[in-house]
Amino acid sequence: MGPDVPLLNEYKQEFFWKRFPQTVLGGPQLKLGYCAPPYIYVNQIILFLTPWVFGGVGTLLYQLLLLEDYHAAVLSGGLMVIAASVVQIMNLCARRRTVTVERLQTQNILTDEEEFEFASCAGSETIKFIIPGKKFIVNTIFHTVLAGALCGLGTWYLLLNRLSSLYNNTGAAVMIFVFGWVTLCIGEYSLIINTATETAIFQAQDTYEITPLTRPMYMFAFIAVDLAHRFNATIPDLQQANQALHIIFLFLPLLWALGILSPVDAVFLWGMEQTLVFGLGGSAMSTNIRLVVMFLVSVGVAIGTYFIPSSLGVVLFTTGMGFILSLDFSQVELMFRSCCRSPDAQADLRDMPRSLGWRLGWKEFFIYLTVLLAALAEAGLLHHFGTISETSASSPQAIISYILISLLVVSWILREIQGAYIFYGVFRNPFYPQQIRNLKVFKQKQSGLMKAGIVRRLLINLVSPFAMIGFLAMDISLQSLHTVTLCIGFTRAFRTLWQNTEHALLEMVVIAIVRLAALKSNLVWWNSLGTGIQLLLVSRLLGLTSFAGFRTESCGSWFWREALATVLLILSIALKKAKHLKELYQRT
Repeated sequence: MGPDVPLLNEYKQEFFWKRFPQTVLGGPQLKLGYCAPPYIYVNQIILFLTPWVFGGVGTLLYQLLLLEDYHAAVLSGGLMVIAASVVQIMNLCARRRTVTVERLQTQNILTDEEEFEFASCAGSETIKFIIPGKKFIVNTIFHTVLAGALCGLGTWYLLLNRLSSLYNNTGAAVMIFVFGWVTLCIGEYSLIINTATETAIFQAQDTYEITPLTRPMYMFAFIAVDLAHRFNATIPDLQQANQALHIIFLFLPLLWALGILSPVDAVFLWGMEQTLVFGLGGSAMSTNIRLVVMFLVSVGVAIGTYFIPSSLGVVLFTTGMGFILSLDFSQVELMFRSCCRSPDAQADLRDMPRSLGWRLGWKEFFIYLTVLLAALAEAGLLHHFGTISETSASSPQAIISYILISLLVVSWILREIQGAYIFYGVFRNPFYPQQIRNLKVFKQKQSGLMKAGIVRRLLINLVSPFAMIGFLAMDISLQSLHTVTLCIGFTRAFRTLWQNTEHALLEMVVIAIVRLAALKSNLVWWNSLGTGIQLLLVSRLLGLTSFAGFRTESCGSWFWREALATVLLILSIALKKAKHLKELYQRT
């Protein structure tokens, strides 16, 4: 292709200039491929500016000191609900009017798009063209109420006095007021009148009409920050964030048109997956249904932990649910169907990949049950008899800390000797077969490495989880009942030690090293977080996580460098906080 070839030819340019303004403005079709009456464009412009008119009424009454700010917001929202209801009723009446008598359309197959014939300004064809309507009655009601809430909160969000006090500049307040209402009108039009063709899509077909909710949901997120700032005006960081978001609010139409902001269904599913993986200790699911179910179950476990009245009950509940939720439930259905002598289920069960080295069966079920009972017994006994209020070098939890450090070092050594080189590639591994000329010597060395691998697997999959259960069960943070940090932190910790044992072991070793290094120091800020939240922060600081979950790094030097850097970072932050608190205490 030569340099004179255009990026868009004439046909593509025509399509682009018809579609792009519609996407930017949220749905109005201001450029059609055929000659349309002027009232088609006038009606769309009137509907587009209607929310601004209602918001302007509320703003004017507030500026004249006739209404309070929240009363003005309620007035604008109520007017918008009435207008949206009228619009939807008009669409329903137009549909019923044309259901019984349907006119035959003679469409020219050579035309690029469907052409409409309009009889009058308020005719059925005109209404159905401008206002396509909703598929479901539930969405009609929900979108109408949501449009009223958006208009009311948007009026409150863009009050001139509020903007002037936020920026201390009248010119900036007027600019944000004007272009902010353009953004609000775009969101309202997309929600009520006609949904724009979005650049970023997640589902091929919008069966449940989720696309109209994308733009309003982002607006509600911006408004939520402003509401938080209204009720917490003393936080300077929140004020700066509110100022920045008011400016970004003006560029939302451009971000939507360029496809930078994700659809609302993709955002919610992504948020649930990230919360499940990083916040609740789960793993990514293969389907959306499994993701939603596992997320709801995990959240239910965390909420249930909040209402347990005793620390022993919290330990037993989180230990049991952490083990149960870490199992693979995909084979349970096939196992029960196989018991019912279903040939298809038996074939699928035979072809099912092995989980933890074996397929799920009745023998494995009893093995899992035995492990669960042993974990519950260990957690309950150690919590009841081993929990002490003071931390010392000879406390039971400190002893288990040394055991965890030893397990991490031994497992790392056993992993390193599996390769051809050791000590970060400096020396050749003497245990690794150097040649395969002598088959007997090769098999002997290979069998030795296999035994080392089996020992490492036993340490990781069996010994380490029980050691970590003992470390968590004797933690003093479990005495802080009915707190969010306890619910989220320990729910994640007791689940991660089964699902991601190696990384959970590394996290607890980092916590143990920090505590052992700071036995003679009082790290008030660090200790106030609780062990569960400490483990959550360490997991993020280590950088061992990816988008889909946890992954294992093969580079040993990177492994230890990041662990050491995390320990030093935590100690420096905690000591700095302790020094600051000490200075404040001395001043008072």
